[in-house]
Amino acid sequence: MAMNNNDTTLLEKTMSEGMKASVARQIEALQQLQGRINGEFTEAIQLLTGCRGRVIMLGMSQSGHIGRKIAATLYNTGLSCHLINPADAWHDNLSMVGSGDIIIMLSYSGMTEELVRLYPAIKHLGNKVIAITGDPKGPVAEQADIVLDASVTEDLADQEHAPTTYTTVLLAIGDLLAEALHRFQASDLEGLRKDQKITWVRNIMSADNYGRIKPDSKISDVMQAMTATGSKICLVMDGEDLAGVITDGDLRRGLSGVDSLSGMRARNIMNGAPISIKEEASANDAKALMDKNKIRALVVQDAHNHVIGVVTIDACRKALES
Repeated sequence: MAMNNNDTTLLEKTMSEGMKASVARQIEALQQLQGRINGEFTEAIQLLTGCRGRVIMLGMSQSGHIGRKIAATLYNTGLSCHLINPADAWHDNLSMVGSGDIIIMLSYSGMTEELVRLYPAIKHLGNKVIAITGDPKGPVAEQADIVLDASVTEDLADQEHAPTTYTTVLLAIGDLLAEALHRFQASDLEGLRKDQKITWVRNIMSADNYGRIKPDSKISDVMQAMTATGSKICLVMDGEDLAGVITDGDLRRGLSGVDSLSGMRARNIMNGAPISIKEEASANDAKALMDKNKIRALVVQDAHNHVIGVVTIDACRKALES
C-alpha cells in the first residue's frame, strides 16, 4: 500500500529525529573522551615513538574493521603498522610477531576471548601491549601495559547490531594518537630519528643477529653461537646484565697457544669492559667512536641502560654512504 503525504512526512521526521539523537550521543561520547585523556595517552605516545619494530593491531569483528583504518592512519606517521586477526594469530602461535613489536588490542566488550588467550604468548615474547577498550577494567585491559578508555553508553540495540558510538570514539582515539605523534616528531629531538638526513643507531642496529651466551659457557658454545648467527660478536650476559663481549678477534687471541679447550669458559677470554653507545646516537657518532677505539662493533643500550642490540662499523658505513 502506497504511503500518503502525511505518512511520508511522519517517516522523514522519525528518521531525522533518530539520526539527530545518534549524533548527539556521539558528541556526548567524544566530550566524555576529552575528559579521560590522561597520562596513559602520553605513555602510549612515548611507547609508539620508541617503537623499534612494527605496530600489530589486533581486533575482532567491528573492532577489527576500525583497527584497519587506525593502522592506515598510524602508518602515515611513519610507523610500520599491521592488522592481524587474533584468531589467526592464535593458530600461528604469534610467529609473525617480532620482539620489538608493540601490540594494540581493540575490544568493545573488554573480554574478547581471542585476545585474552593470546596474553601468555605475548608476555613470554616480552611485547608491550596497549589496550583500547570499552571496558577499562575488563580482562583485556587487566593484563595490558597501557589502557586507553574507549567506554561509551549505548542502548541495547546499538550494542547488538552496530556500536556506532563506540566506533566513533575508537576512530577518534586513533586520530588522537596519530596527531600527537606528528606533533611529537615536529617538536621533540626524539622525532629527528625520522629525519632522513640523519641515521640513528636504533635504525641500523641488529636486535637479534648476534650471539648471546653466559659467562660459564664453553668455548665451543661461543663458536657455535657465532656460527649460528653469522656474526663476529657474542654478548656475554649474566641474566639481563652485560658481563662482557667476545669478538672473533678475542676468540683468536684467547685461544692462541692453547693446547686444550677443556676448562676454558667465556669469562676467560671476554672483554669485561665493552664500549657501548645509546640508541639515540647517530650513525656518524657510532662510526667515530669505533674508529677512535679501533673496534668493529658497539653494544647498543636504551635510555635505561638495557642492552637492546649491536651496531657494526659496516652498518654505519653503509648508512652514511647511502
